[in-house]
Amino acid sequence: MITLTELADSDHPHFARDLFESAFPETERPDFEDLEERPKNFHFMVATNEDDPVGILTYWTFEEFVYVEHFAIDEELRNMGFGKAVFLQFMLMHDKQVVMEVELPHDEVSENRIEFYASMGLCSNPFDYYQPSYHGDETKVPMQIMSKLELDDDEFEEMRKILYKEVYKVEGV
Repeated sequence: MITLTELADSDHPHFARDLFESAFPETERPDFEDLEERPKNFHFMVATNEDDPVGILTYWTFEEFVYVEHFAIDEELRNMGFGKAVFLQFMLMHDKQVVMEVELPHDEVSENRIEFYASMGLCSNPFDYYQPSYHGDETKVPMQIMSKLELDDDEFEEMRKILYKEVYKVEGV
């Protein structure tokens, strides 16, 4: 059975940190130490299967939506159904709009990732979007927004403003 536990309450903090730092390039994640300073609407979850760690999922709760910031399954456990089980468990926990950034399709891995989230019920949105830098430099990463329900222009713009201000600490980008 899949369980999602807050990192602070987890028995697997080293697993969580190792997976967080190995699964995401430095440009696509904050420093692990900085996560403790985030507000109460940020959650770092460790996914376990019968107390064995299998993955991580970080997310933010906002009034209108939940934003999945990072999701990864241990590399040795991929393609065994854990990703689907963890993500479905997460989706069951949240009845409001769910949004997330994914890499643009540029290779087989990124295409498979988009297909995976589509199979979980998320749809791609046709808006240009750039993930601002986590490290205060000018680096912007082109991404695509996927969501449980398709976003209209106003919803997308409001979501983008909230993410830029609350997650990335930039305004007017």
